[in-house]
Amino acid sequence: MHKKRQQNTVTYVCAECGAKEEIPQDVLEYFDDINPEQLLYGSHEFKCEKCKTGIMKPEKEPEIIIKGYGLHEGIEERLK
Repeated sequence: MHKKRQQNTVTYVCAECGAKEEIPQDVLEYFDDINPEQLLYGSHEFKCEKCKTGIMKPEKEPEIIIKGYGLHEGIEERLK
């Protein structure tokens, strides 16, 4: 039986052991607020609680939208 995905969560997967965990969207937004520079390098990563050595990353990377301001007003770029 498949575990039903909770609303407003992002599925994170451990690169080492393959464990999956649902991270609430509001938790990720909190990390965005306290560490906005991380967004320049990609999604937030977490240490796996199951194997203790792996890094948890999103199962599906979110789409990033970059909007230009000032001289670049009106320019919009989408990264996947």
